[in-house]
Parts: sequence; C-alpha cells; structure tokens
Amino acid sequence: MQNSTSQEKQYITLILKKISTEIQLGEPNDWQQRDFENLSLLIEEKTGINLSVSTLKRITKNQFTKIPQKNTLNALAQYIEYKDWFDFKANHLTKIKKIAFRFFYIPLALIAAIIILIIVFKSQPVQSYSEVKFSSRKNVSEGVPNTVIFDYDISMYDFKEASIQQSWDGRRRAEIKKDEKYSTSVYYYPGYHQAKLFIDEQMVKEIPVYITTDGWLSVINNPKNELIPVYVKENCMVDSKIHISPEIIGNYNIDLETNNHRTSFYYVNEEFNGNSDNFTFETGFKNSQEEGALVCQGCEISILSEFGRHFVQLCDSGCIGELYLKFGAEYISGENNDLSAFGTDLNNWNNLKIEIKEKIVTVTLNNLEIFKTSYENSIGEIKGLLYGFKGSGAIDYARLYDSENNVVFTE
Repeated sequence: MQNSTSQEKQYITLILKKISTEIQLGEPNDWQQRDFENLSLLIEEKTGINLSVSTLKRITKNQFTKIPQKNTLNALAQYIEYKDWFDFKANHLTKIKKIAFRFFYIPLALIAAIIILIIVFKSQPVQSYSEVKFSSRKNVSEGVPNTVIFDYDISMYDFKEASIQQSWDGRRRAEIKKDEKYSTSVYYYPGYHQAKLFIDEQMVKEIPVYITTDGWLSVINNPKNELIPVYVKENCMVDSKIHISPEIIGNYNIDLETNNHRTSFYYVNEEFNGNSDNFTFETGFKNSQEEGALVCQGCEISILSEFGRHFVQLCDSGCIGELYLKFGAEYISGENNDLSAFGTDLNNWNNLKIEIKEKIVTVTLNNLEIFKTSYENSIGEIKGLLYGFKGSGAIDYARLYDSENNVVFTE
C-alpha cells in the first residue's frame, strides 16, 4: 500500500509534466537555472504566489521527505488552470491509479527490453546541423510590438518537425516547414532575446534578437493575458519621476480590487554598452500603498544583459522569505539565506546601489551596505533596465557607471 508521500510524489510528477508541456521546456530533470527562474516568474505573475528557484528545484528532483506546503502545491495547480491542489488531484485520481496498477504488473522481461531500447537509443550519435542557416531582421527599428522576420534554410535535412522559439519561453514557439525560407514572430516585450531553432526537439542554432525601446516604456502586466502586456499611452512622467497611477490603470479596464496587477518600466536601447561584470548602478524608487501598491508591496530591479540578467528584489519586511536575488547564474533565495536587509519601507523613497567589480557584488541600500557576494559566469554586455512593481511603483532616477566611473546612462 502506498503511503501519502509516495502518492503525492506521483501527482507532483504528473503536474510537472503538464507544466513542462504547457511551456515546452522538455523533461523537468533537464531544466536549467534560467528555466527555473522564468517558471518562478510565470507562476508568480499568474497566481500571485512566489515559488523560489530552490523550491522548484527540490520539487522537480523529488528532494523532499515531507509533502511540500499546501501553498506551493496550490500555485502549481492554479498555474495550469485548476482551482487548487485538491481540484487537480480529484481530476487525475483515476489516471494515478492506472499508472500505479500498470507499473506494478509490468513483467520483468518487458522492463529489461525497455532498458535495452533506452541504452541503444541513447548511444545513437547526435545529428549534426552545421549547415543550418538562421538569421533575423526586424520590421521596425525599435519599439513593441515588433514583428521579426526569421530567414532560415533547413532544406538539406530530413526530420519530423522543426520550429523557431522567440526566447526562453516555450509558449512562443512556432512550427516551420522544410521547404520554406521565412517565418515571422511578434515580440511583445523588449529585451535582448536569444531566438532558437529546433529540429526534432534538438536546439541547433541560437541567434540574438534585440528589441529596443524609444526611451522609457511603461507597461501594465495584463492579469488576463500574461503573454501580451498593456502598453500605457499616457505620459507617466510627473515632476521628473515616472509612475503609473491607479487612475491610469483604471483607464485600461484593469480591476484594481483583484489585487494582482503589476506595472513595469523598460529602458532598452543602444545607449547601454557597459560590461556586466564591472559597473555601478544607482537608483531611487518606491512602491507606496497610498499611490497604488498592492497589499504585499514588492519591487524587482533588473540589469538586462546579453545572456541573462542581474536582479534584486525588495519588499516590506514581512515578506522577506519570498525574496530572491540573481547575479550571473547564481541565485540566492530568501528561503535559506538571510535577506532581511532587503526588507524596507517601500512607502518612502529608497536609494539602491549595485556595484560589481570583477564579479564581486556589493549591494547598498539607503547608504548602508547590506549584501556582498560573487559569481562565476558572465552574462555579457549590459543592454537595458527593467523595473517591476506589485501594483503601482515609481522611479526617481537611474544612473549607470562603467568600471572607470564614467557615466554610461542617466535618467
């Protein structure tokens, strides 16, 4: 007879496969750091629940002796449109029983045959796709939405299926044909994206797609459609500060009472050319409840680069366990690190400074050094900035300096 933890693990395995199919990331055991980060953000955007990278890693690897917290399981279920974890299990009870029954009665000879087939399949050489041609061109020089035209040639290969994916997000993947040469894709978010060409689920080529902005782009992250944001047309600059007010949000029929909307500010263009391993960034910001912040206040500030981003999260002091930071490819979670210094009064202006010298990071908040760390993997040249707020937030200033303390960007 299975114990409750064993049964829960079967349900967790099943829901992870469904999530993997939803975002087209392949088997959960093959997910990379960036996949966990992006899934964490997608779940938080859709459910309002922050599951840290470390939590998602433990779940995908079944690295737990006790059943994960109900809040965690509810977030996974709600992400794929179930009411909660109980609802998901109720809809899949029969399938789990059938899986357990079939597994118990599989003959040993069949198991041996399956293992042999797996070994033979794994031993097959990986197809080389060195002759693939893959490039891109933008329909307009900057701004979003932006249609990108992909030029490709895969006619020299035999395969079952091929596709082009906009970036890390597997939901933005489109099938392409062997004898065709062009495919278009609409980018709704700015950034330095890495478009990927897949043949029979093997990623064979990757190219950069740089979607820039004309100054600051103000965005409301649409609770009803996370793939397509709401672009704010109103002037959000007041007294040299940028802020999307609740009144402006109301103009776009966003229900403020649901307490789940986000606002974001992008600045992505050729003005950024600094090295992400050697720079200083300073900014002033707040997320005031009097000016439209959600009940659980929070802010995320990102330095966008060629191959990823550095970011820090700040919140009110009661929510620090949900925070995490990223520098290079290194993640620091509030679940198992003391990030209490990143809890602050967001109703007032805060001043943040991030200084990186030869991959050694120093974070200063309101003139007090609060954190120091280092990382190994570089993420290339700096390409832009991204601010994300729970509800309405505001930016006072943003300044970027290179390794020689020269001003690279100031707003």
